[in-house]
Amino acid sequence: MGLINLRHDGHSFFNILPDDWQDVIESVWDDYKDNASIYVLKEAMDITAGGIVFRAAPPNMTDFEVEEWQKYVNANFHYIGFLFVDPKYRGQSLGSKWLSALKVQFPDQSYWLTIEEEGLRTFYEKNGFRSVSKSKDEDNPEWILIYQPEKSN
Repeated sequence: MGLINLRHDGHSFFNILPDDWQDVIESVWDDYKDNASIYVLKEAMDITAGGIVFRAAPPNMTDFEVEEWQKYVNANFHYIGFLFVDPKYRGQSLGSKWLSALKVQFPDQSYWLTIEEEGLRTFYEKNGFRSVSKSKDEDNPEWILIYQPEKSN
């Protein structure tokens, strides 16, 4: 099960996303598609999991992300957003497989992302990410996590 780049045609991936995520990305995709790539995993013809890698600022940034994003873009980090596993295929570690495939395909690339559910920290940490900052908003906390590949000597 290899990573497939959908190029600019994201609509087949958007269809597996929750409605509120679809609302966010579909309306702005034409503005972002030149600086983003959608990568998916497939089982037969079905997209089982996928996500979007943004090479610039992602859409719909929160105030916390706006404060932080420039330093990551300047350091050539790419943003991982909309990572999602189709509910029909959950329980198969597809989120981890997607992240692993991305890191294999782009072994020298660093990534950053934000989460709004603290429970997701464990998932990302087991996949090589580390938490580097937390928002000050106690009512709607967010965390930034980064992944940096190990430098080979």
